[in-house]
Amino acid sequence: MSDTVDNSAPARPLILLFAVMLGLTLWFTTRSWQAPIRDRHEFRQHQTALSTYWLREGGYKLDYETPLFGPPWSIPMEFPVYQWIVATASRTLGTPLESTARGVSLLFFLATLPAVYGLAGFFSLTSSRRLLVVSAVLASPTYLFYARTFMIETTALAGATWFLYAVGRAVRDQSIRWSIAAAALAILAALAKVTTFLIFLPPAGVLTLWLWLPHWRQRKTPGARTWLGLVLAAAPVLLAALVVQMWVSHADHIKHSNPYSGFLTSTELKKWNWGTMEQRLSWRFWLENWRNITTFVLGEIPLAALVLGSALVAAPARRVALACAAFFLCGILLFSNLFYFHDYYYCANALLLLFGAGVILAGIWDNERLPYAAQVLALLLFFGGQVSLYYWGYAESFRQDPVPAPGIAAVIRETVPREDVVLILGWDWNSLIPYYAQRRAITIPEGREDEFKVLEDVLAQLPPRRIAALVVRPDPRRENQLEFVRVRTTRFHLAVAPFATSKDGDLYLPEEVMPVMMEKLRGRTFPDVTLSNQAPVEANAGKLKADDLSKLDLPMLVPRPTAARSMFGISTGEIGGHTVLLAHPESELHFTAPAGATRIEATVGINEAAYGPGATGTTDGITVEIAEHRPDGLRRVLYRRDLNPVQVPADRGPQSIRLDGAGPFTGPLVFKITPGPKNNLVNDWAYWGRIEIR
Repeated sequence: MSDTVDNSAPARPLILLFAVMLGLTLWFTTRSWQAPIRDRHEFRQHQTALSTYWLREGGYKLDYETPLFGPPWSIPMEFPVYQWIVATASRTLGTPLESTARGVSLLFFLATLPAVYGLAGFFSLTSSRRLLVVSAVLASPTYLFYARTFMIETTALAGATWFLYAVGRAVRDQSIRWSIAAAALAILAALAKVTTFLIFLPPAGVLTLWLWLPHWRQRKTPGARTWLGLVLAAAPVLLAALVVQMWVSHADHIKHSNPYSGFLTSTELKKWNWGTMEQRLSWRFWLENWRNITTFVLGEIPLAALVLGSALVAAPARRVALACAAFFLCGILLFSNLFYFHDYYYCANALLLLFGAGVILAGIWDNERLPYAAQVLALLLFFGGQVSLYYWGYAESFRQDPVPAPGIAAVIRETVPREDVVLILGWDWNSLIPYYAQRRAITIPEGREDEFKVLEDVLAQLPPRRIAALVVRPDPRRENQLEFVRVRTTRFHLAVAPFATSKDGDLYLPEEVMPVMMEKLRGRTFPDVTLSNQAPVEANAGKLKADDLSKLDLPMLVPRPTAARSMFGISTGEIGGHTVLLAHPESELHFTAPAGATRIEATVGINEAAYGPGATGTTDGITVEIAEHRPDGLRRVLYRRDLNPVQVPADRGPQSIRLDGAGPFTGPLVFKITPGPKNNLVNDWAYWGRIEIR
């Protein structure tokens, strides 16, 4: 490109631009530094955090722990390069794990930039123009957000980018030392995240051929070793492939040793990782990727500026930019499903597209036919558009109150001995509760709740009574939930009533430890958690008044309620040709169950007039709860569900409740309707269709 570049354009503005973008990057990436890692893709962040926590606590293991499925507690995915570094730094410096992890991610991203600068040098760009390419990478919303998360992305990115540069140097200079460096970097990148490494192989191949061609043209020169460049490029890739294959085989063997984790082996994940040809040919797939690209990687205004500017740059610059765009698309085509569902995968290939963007911007800056004002305008459109895209996109999460760690996890941390295990139902294999609770857990994967034999095989590997707590996230769609709780509380000698309840799960503890723990936690509060000897914290406390139901004909309620309370009164009405009990939130119905009753059947809903066509106002939903208030002062939640018919079509119309085996009941049953999480009472026209306790 050197013969097409006019270097008379000033360099100082580009150096200043780089300084500004570097400063903005440091500013943006350090916002909400101490906030919990619940901002975006928390499933993946917490999984990485859980592994790192146990590495820090238990020392370095090749089969590092991610204690979610029981012994051997290891489900190795990527080689723990990032996790080891974070654990070491946190333990050595005495710094909090999450802020340390963010710092390591940011440092790896910053370490990528010199490699970008070096790669730009292959195309004969001057120092200031190389800084312009680096600035284009800094301006991507993808890196402004994910460079500060508890994730492996920037570690793999740094290794892959430096690998690309080292391969280029090895081929261009026919350097064995650079080839050795490329091999080490290839192994680092591939072990840290193999998908990122694979995305960098196409550009590595093309760069190798391009830099090898001058040696090929001199093949007849005495002493020319034409083949050497190709060997120096191929050897690191082959070595990395061999090491990765060994690691994958080892990791698969570990995963197969537990009945729950076999679905995470490489063969089982093949379709999930690679996607399908049908997906790649779908217009919905490309529409979603277009939305992701223009929201997270390169905005429409900056893209338009680049497309227009490409007509004004020299042909070599256009070819480089087109090649970079093709490499970027290769990543999406290679791992179509991963890119479709996870925007953080753009960390792997966004750099390639932005590198091409930087080359185009350098060409615009060096076009002597363009007025200086037009050159400046092009830079303003690109960088202003990118920063604006980040501010109104990813940065929105930093302008809101951070989502706190689940309060129930803090209760687990206070009540469950460190060496014991928590059994968790209702969170799939999410690491959220185990990470914040800092306890090993056996999580039951979604769809396998009914496989009691598999669970028994897992539990058989634990010492007797090692399960010290049960957490169940209520889900009315899970038909066997009560049976699961009954069987497990009996086996592990846990109380039948939860020690604590929350939207994130109900916590069951051994009967004998509950009085001790109640005393230990007396006077303490935990976010969104109600201890069983506490009255729930209610937004409308003191506003409910007793209702007289004696004059109402209530054949749909069996037995008849013994008491009722509400804010706006309870009455009968007709919906869909049936008599119902109108119970606008907040309202309560109290029942005394017949002797020996074990089953509850009910229907509940929101009047269609509150959300259907022509509604004068719109409900934002309600919360339905059924609880038993036991004589010992404990409160057992039998059913809890949010209904939001506006957002969830399945919540429209009467909703059936069937609780088999919920009894026998020893205390009053309270059927309660509240105005939902936001305590918004507008148009919450709720009703009970029927209630039967038998």
